[in-house]
Amino acid sequence: MISIQLANMVIASSLLILVLAYVKLSRIEGSYINVLVPSLITAIPASYFFPWIYVHIFGTGASRYAFLYVYATLAVENVAFVYGYSRARAKVIRLPFHFSYQNFGRLAWICLGLGVLIYVPLLMQFREFLLDPREIYKQTRTGFGPQFYVSSFLAYLAVILILFTKRSWLTKTAVIALAMGLLLLHGSKGHVLNVVFLLILFHVYAAGRKVSLGRTFIACSAIALVVVLLFAGTMSLGEGPREMLEAISGYSDYTRNAMMVIDEHFPLQYGRLTIEANTIALVPRALMPNKPKDFGGLYLDEVFYPEQLDADAGAPSFGMGMQYADFGALAIVYLALCGLLRGWLARVFVNRLTLTHHPSDFFMVAFLADVGVFPVGGIGWFLPGALLVALFIRRVSRIGADKVYRDPQKKTSSLRPTRMLRPANSPGSV
Repeated sequence: MISIQLANMVIASSLLILVLAYVKLSRIEGSYINVLVPSLITAIPASYFFPWIYVHIFGTGASRYAFLYVYATLAVENVAFVYGYSRARAKVIRLPFHFSYQNFGRLAWICLGLGVLIYVPLLMQFREFLLDPREIYKQTRTGFGPQFYVSSFLAYLAVILILFTKRSWLTKTAVIALAMGLLLLHGSKGHVLNVVFLLILFHVYAAGRKVSLGRTFIACSAIALVVVLLFAGTMSLGEGPREMLEAISGYSDYTRNAMMVIDEHFPLQYGRLTIEANTIALVPRALMPNKPKDFGGLYLDEVFYPEQLDADAGAPSFGMGMQYADFGALAIVYLALCGLLRGWLARVFVNRLTLTHHPSDFFMVAFLADVGVFPVGGIGWFLPGALLVALFIRRVSRIGADKVYRDPQKKTSSLRPTRMLRPANSPGSV
């Protein structure tokens, strides 16, 4: 078992590396709000602060190897993301399909309306919990994916699309407020927090504003307040400080569960869990009646928390424990490669967004910044689906448009957005 002193040193070292990686990326971007902020805001409390408190109050049963491995992997994955981002060339990768700048407002209202219509039957079914949406969330863990997750996804699309319109601030506020209201009725704190992430990323990467360290601190403090209010409004925190910390620590058990997988010497799965998380998780239960509950990372819940999984009581997450179960000690290499790819792609789509100022590219930036635009439980890294959504937005944006555009010929990005774009039928366009 690792000592508390060594555990403190390991957590502090890993957090320091994460902060240094964030500072490096902030200097590259010239803004302290950037693509690393969403994952930073969730990772620091969930993987560092609350686990540190938990260790001091309840102790830790993890071995020295497991503790070191988990926090080394967290640090390496973030460093790899920043390295991939910084090493990506400024070349803009061109995508298929022409696009335009029409229909964003209409599509935003359509997405919001569909999201409401899809979710209303579920609200009617659980009408007794309208004032306690968290109970709706608990009651719909299995078998309600098309209503629950699709309505959330459409709410995110509505927010993204309305931000790119020239509508009045009042109209934009109305759509965003209605979308957040719909998401609040889902009873999930993360769903609402994702809208906040979309807004701050839009402020930097679409509106082109740089945010200083001081303003970033103020913004993060405001987001922290939102998170506290969401915790207070959606869960019972107990009567005393100890009960409160124990309840909150249930939302920061990713590292502890990953260490448990390591220390239990879990049989190697050779990538099976990762494949299932990226395939079976995407199939609605209506199309796959015999869809198992224990696919992907949920298989670990079947082994370690079978009663919670069988009762649909919110099975705990295992963080990078799923990758360790799949690849053993090579999990750190796998996650580092994923971090490199995600960082490289994030820079590619930031470059594209700078040139196109189009919601399809912003959707990809948000996805690669780890904003949960696909709020599906147990899902892996749904990159193919994100690309399909981006291409769909490009395609529908040209319906009825007077001017249609192709991706620019420019090989490097510029700080001047969209002005370099030309209609696809203009002389010399490609």
